[in-house]
Amino acid sequence: MSTHVAPAGSGAAPPRPHDAGPPAPPRGMGRPARSAGTAGSGHRGLTTRGRCLLAGGLAACLCGVVLDERDLLRVGLLAALLPLLAWAITATRRSSLTAAHYVTPERLSPGATGSVALVVTNDGTSRTRPIELLEPGTPDLSDGTHCLIPALAAGRAAVSHYQLTARRRGRFVLGPPQVRLGDPFGTWEDNRTLPVVSEVLVVPTVVALQGSPTSGGSLSAPSGRAAQGTTGGDPDVGVRQYQRGDDIRTVHWRATARHDDLMVRLTEPVSHGGATVLLDHRLRAHAGSGADSSLEVAVSLAASVTLHLLAADNHVRLIAQNGRQLAGGHDIADEVLASLALLEGDPSTLVDPAAVASNGLLVAVLGRLDERTTSLLIAGRRRTSTAVALLLDTADWDGVVPPHDPAPALTAAGWRVVPVGRGDDLAQGWRRACAVDDGFGSRARTTR
Repeated sequence: MSTHVAPAGSGAAPPRPHDAGPPAPPRGMGRPARSAGTAGSGHRGLTTRGRCLLAGGLAACLCGVVLDERDLLRVGLLAALLPLLAWAITATRRSSLTAAHYVTPERLSPGATGSVALVVTNDGTSRTRPIELLEPGTPDLSDGTHCLIPALAAGRAAVSHYQLTARRRGRFVLGPPQVRLGDPFGTWEDNRTLPVVSEVLVVPTVVALQGSPTSGGSLSAPSGRAAQGTTGGDPDVGVRQYQRGDDIRTVHWRATARHDDLMVRLTEPVSHGGATVLLDHRLRAHAGSGADSSLEVAVSLAASVTLHLLAADNHVRLIAQNGRQLAGGHDIADEVLASLALLEGDPSTLVDPAAVASNGLLVAVLGRLDERTTSLLIAGRRRTSTAVALLLDTADWDGVVPPHDPAPALTAAGWRVVPVGRGDDLAQGWRRACAVDDGFGSRARTTR
């Protein structure tokens, strides 16, 4: 970690270390992390040394008077006046300090590293004493910082850097920073907690995927395109407004009459089902603990599949096994990551069959299933959907072989079942889900 004194301008954050010139938002530090609340102010007063000097000095003065020892009286007066003088000079001149966090990058994923620039600014009109800065560590994210900042003139700022290492997903709070100012003799101190705490979001790990499960009519309407249902045996088509240069033979006359504007036919087939990603996050359905649990693999897999489908311009719904929608729409990548970052295991055992009752493509990331839950998933799935079950083999995490194997029943009901074990390549598992002649009913494992 390091500190750097830099000028602070009116309404502007101080520059990054080794920058010269007028203050500017610190490039390379990111934007100030979002505040999550305020903190207490601390206390100020004599230190243990100051109290001992004062008490010893008064005692020495008393003994000097009783024993008529002038030298002892002089020593006692010096010892007693020193903390009082420090109080008169330091305690009556209270410094005005503010702080801010700059986090780079703004979001982390488990295993990734980042940095924080903790900026302390002197907003007062007088020079401060040297400042001892302490920011406590955040479990599973940082060790905090502890450093000494040189005296700050009015309008000046200092920057202290420290590292972040994300060990698990979630929302973490940085701060509040604590500062200590004192006199040169260490007899008076001002311990203060600056009212700033900031949030850092650690989102799930996202794996790059390729391809999409093949199915008739499982694609969703791309964003910005109008889907038109037709009659008389015509396939579903997408239409858009006529643009100069379009082939006149592509004009869709029914849509033109309906919209009162010249419309042309798109070549891609379109259906109205969209894509649904279901995440089973019941506690009883998963094994392991912490960042190495099957739940974390399920969350990472759900995030990867959802963002992959969004990148293909699909309208996607991300839902939990109880039917609660976590995110839905086209441009929802940030919403998906934010909701999954905060997702915890569900203590309930509820599985809503309506969660799988959707048209188009259905991708279910499932944990351990019993016979009843398997039956509910089979009953809830619509025949018009293409259903893919990414089934986590929880026995790899806890060594407990479940009494019920849902794969044969799901396969017989038309699901494509892809087992996913501990340490498996998630991208390879997704490629198996996209394959046409893969033999989804088998218990073949994904390539490790």
